[in-house]
Amino acid sequence: MKSFEKLYLIGIEAVISVLLLSFPVMMLTVKSGMNAVFLLLLLLAILVWLRPPAMIAPAKWIRDWTPYVAAMFAMTASIFISQTYHQNFSAIHYDSPARYWLAIPIFLLLYRLDLRVFWSLQLAFPIAAIVGWVFARDIGNGVTLPMLDKIRYGDSMLLFSMLSLLSIDWLGRDTLYLRALKWAGFLAGFLATFQSGTRGALLAIPVFVAIYLLSRGVRLSFRTALASLILGVIVVFGAYLSNDTVQLRLQNMATEVATYEQGNRDTSTGIRWQLYIAAIEIISEQPIFGVGPGGYALQMESMADAGKITPVAAELGRGEVHNDILKKTADLGVFGFAAICAVYLVPLWLFGKANKSSLMSVKCAGLMGLVFVSGFMVFGLTAEVLNLSMTIAFYSFTVAVLLAYCYNIHHVEQNIVDLR
Repeated sequence: MKSFEKLYLIGIEAVISVLLLSFPVMMLTVKSGMNAVFLLLLLLAILVWLRPPAMIAPAKWIRDWTPYVAAMFAMTASIFISQTYHQNFSAIHYDSPARYWLAIPIFLLLYRLDLRVFWSLQLAFPIAAIVGWVFARDIGNGVTLPMLDKIRYGDSMLLFSMLSLLSIDWLGRDTLYLRALKWAGFLAGFLATFQSGTRGALLAIPVFVAIYLLSRGVRLSFRTALASLILGVIVVFGAYLSNDTVQLRLQNMATEVATYEQGNRDTSTGIRWQLYIAAIEIISEQPIFGVGPGGYALQMESMADAGKITPVAAELGRGEVHNDILKKTADLGVFGFAAICAVYLVPLWLFGKANKSSLMSVKCAGLMGLVFVSGFMVFGLTAEVLNLSMTIAFYSFTVAVLLAYCYNIHHVEQNIVDLR
């Protein structure tokens, strides 16, 4: 019986290690690949809950997890509140947001497993960055993969680049080959980001620099902020000089701003600005409950007819607003605003606590989590990145995995760290 229990646990840990290794590449290259990995690990979590291995530690609730659970349920709750007010119920709007709270069982499973299951995670990010760079193809104004538009591609590659760099010596001193892999992942992901031509991703670089400096104990001050900004500008300027795609995209943005002032609003920048203004007007008219899930898109025709936005902007606005916070607030009102803020800020708070740990591996995982979540926050200012089931699954899954490492029960049992 003991041998069966041991094999049962080893089998679960082996499958999870493979899933943690594969999920970034699956997200980049396989249709519904991220959702498939998410579902498989969720099923494993349910299996362990129904039939726990005798050798696995029982779950013990920690106070910090209450806001985490609330944050993951917040978007579903805000949708229900808005639908109730408008008396217009549709189950389709619950599908993607369900992935936030479905990640909770994954977290509750992983935080009890042996730390060795996380070893493959440090390979996952650099491998994904290298694969994403090697197989990207030029689509005319930037590069991307068949599965992704260039915005999501550039954002993802920048995250994989940074996570590769930050994972150096994460779980102990890396071998020469492992360190080389991580540096290769950093460089490949960084290069792919600029080759994609995505401008919004560049905004995150100064933020990442600031987070790193703060994690190293540099006091937050005007000088720190200025140094982060200067370093970020240097990196972007260096990319500008060395990459024709970046030069073209930034030159186009300057031209679009100038032509907008002259009355040409149907440019990439001009359309975004129109959609932002439209969202603010909708929010001012329905600040509490919003116009209902998907309601922003339904407002586009009437706003175009009234001359508030151009027909081109109205057509594109039916797809997205290009800002996660404005979209959720316009659709779901103040409850949607609170929900999207909770999705960002609660994990940031938890990762911030982890980054203050005395255990270097937990401190490193906390820093990785801070960079990951802040990246999504910045990306969401110029594009809707949390509007697809795939990206929500990727976000909630990665947050759950990194948090599970930070709060892993084996750290506490060894009296090395206690985040409680």
